[in-house]
Amino acid sequence: MKKSIILVLSIVFVAGLISSPALSGKDPIKIGLIAPLSGPCAFQGTSMKNAAEMAVDEINKKGGIHGKNIQLFWEDDESTPVKGVNAAQKLVTKDQVLSVVGHYNSSCTLASMAVTQKNKVPHMCPVSVAAAITGQGYQYIFRNCATNPMQVNQLADYVFKYMKESDDNKVGFFCEQTDYGKGIMEIFSDRVKAEPGWKVVANEIYKPGDTDMIAQLTKIKATNPDFLLLGGNMTEVAQIVRQGKEIALKTQYLALGGCSNDKFAELAGKNNIEGMTNTSYFETTSKNPLAKEFVSNFHARYKADPDMFAAAIYEAFYILEYAINKTGVDYKSIGEWRKALRDTVANINALPGVQGPTTYGPDGQADKQVYIVVWKDGKRVIIYPEGS
Repeated sequence: MKKSIILVLSIVFVAGLISSPALSGKDPIKIGLIAPLSGPCAFQGTSMKNAAEMAVDEINKKGGIHGKNIQLFWEDDESTPVKGVNAAQKLVTKDQVLSVVGHYNSSCTLASMAVTQKNKVPHMCPVSVAAAITGQGYQYIFRNCATNPMQVNQLADYVFKYMKESDDNKVGFFCEQTDYGKGIMEIFSDRVKAEPGWKVVANEIYKPGDTDMIAQLTKIKATNPDFLLLGGNMTEVAQIVRQGKEIALKTQYLALGGCSNDKFAELAGKNNIEGMTNTSYFETTSKNPLAKEFVSNFHARYKADPDMFAAAIYEAFYILEYAINKTGVDYKSIGEWRKALRDTVANINALPGVQGPTTYGPDGQADKQVYIVVWKDGKRVIIYPEGS
């Protein structure tokens, strides 16, 4: 009996050593990025990886953090939750990263954050917007972008105040058949129903990857909506706008941040999106000095302007730089270091960044204000807040 107890304790002790090994003073600071580098969201994933590599190179060229360089590990989740979980597991247990940054898709983040929470690894969420990510009480998840409800409510506030067409405003929805799309529809629909002089007249869905939207668009056209809110990724939304043009659907298109990049204009056709209004986390025309410097350096490096996904990732790495610098690097084990870093990040208050200041609430959510932009001549123009 005693031998069995000793054996079990020995196994537990060894497992503890494997999961939280001692650190060497020569070890780099390992940070893991998970993004969709292939699959339907590869464009966004590539933007995220470019921004991460740029931030890491900048930090290392300045001498790193406390004399240690950052070593970037990246994994491709292909926009698939199962692969996202596998990627997080590899980064956390095999690569022994100090922190994980990612993903793009909310479904992937919701799946993998169970891994980071279980292993007590700070998980930076710069892009995924599902409310549940910071709504489950997880202590190791931190998001530096607006949630889905924050975006939708800020868009609704603007539309009701500034875009009212008449005393009988009709709103339609065309959203992807996911938690993301469902959340957009439900939140905005509730706001419409509570607003005098507004009503919902159409509610259609599509599956991610669909290419033929004519049947749903024809049903929507029959309701003659003044506004049509499109909830989904830019590839399908671009297809919807193009096919809406084909059937002569006349409406005011509304969308969220996933469509706030130049690639969307290319896919949809700039003439088809003229006057379209949507939210955005970041714009290259921002007057924020940090944003201006980021845009200039990104363009010099990649010969292209950064989108909001790049900005969010870049900001997340500089949040980590600040937190690691404040936390220090001298710890006996990776587990001890991760816990100390988590506590530092949780207490960040008004930290300047390319998307504006970051202050984390007790749920790990930063209170971020989005821009409202309108498409004019294939370019986005910030229309709210004024003077941004």
